[in-house]
Amino acid sequence: MNKIEFLSREPVQTFIKWISPKLDGDDSFIHSYMMKRPKGSIWECNSIYSAFENYKWGFTCYHPVRQIRFTGKTFEDCKILLEELGDGLRKSVDNNDSELCQKYCIAILDWGGVMNGNKQKVEALGTDISSYFKHCTDRLNPNIFDIKSSYYEDIIMTAGFTKIYSLLVNDFVIYDGRVGAALGLLVRMFCEEKGLSIIPSELLFAFGNAKGDVYGKNNRRNPSNSFYSFPLLTQNKKHTENNIRANWLLKEILDKTESKFSKIDSREQLRAFESALFMIGYDVSQAKI
Repeated sequence: MNKIEFLSREPVQTFIKWISPKLDGDDSFIHSYMMKRPKGSIWECNSIYSAFENYKWGFTCYHPVRQIRFTGKTFEDCKILLEELGDGLRKSVDNNDSELCQKYCIAILDWGGVMNGNKQKVEALGTDISSYFKHCTDRLNPNIFDIKSSYYEDIIMTAGFTKIYSLLVNDFVIYDGRVGAALGLLVRMFCEEKGLSIIPSELLFAFGNAKGDVYGKNNRRNPSNSFYSFPLLTQNKKHTENNIRANWLLKEILDKTESKFSKIDSREQLRAFESALFMIGYDVSQAKI
């Protein structure tokens, strides 16, 4: 299945029409939860766009060239840092500078709080790291990707590597457990409102465990209920397929609908949408009623 085939499917088209008014309509999508940090603080939104407006990600990140630590918590803070890291990463790949490429990758993992396991995978690529990411940039292009093909099975895909690819590949969203949880919640709501007997395969997105949670009904990232069940995200080709379908779907939603997201710089719209889902997906457990 390629991009054109996916977007032409009836469930996908129906979902896009369904979600359009929820992007920025007042009280069109109400969601809230209690955050672990600051302890007892409440996060809430009344539309998907307001979830973006309420974006928070407290980070500290060591810059490999400036050799200083950056800190921030807003979307704008992340944007400034990621633009700089992304530019440095792309140049290091183009110049076959393996040492610098590795440092930029680790900085991106540092920003995302996903060093464990991923740092070792980056280091294991060794002097082939630039060639590896050139290979991935070609293979992960959403416009030519084919889910039926096996030519991407050698691509490493984790919650850490998706962040690296998002800075190398155009229109490539970060697909982690939180984004998957938010997509699952929205798809579940769609299925409930439409009275569907099963989740359409095109919209069956996987969620990832939160730290300290286990798979099951009490997992705060699990959008499943007694009727609709979503799979757990695994670090393999299924993660890649979920990422690609999310790329196709989110970009098409933005391209085919008018909302406040349309007022954002075109280069940042997809990242803003992804950031809204990231915030929604922190905890979907209280939306199971």
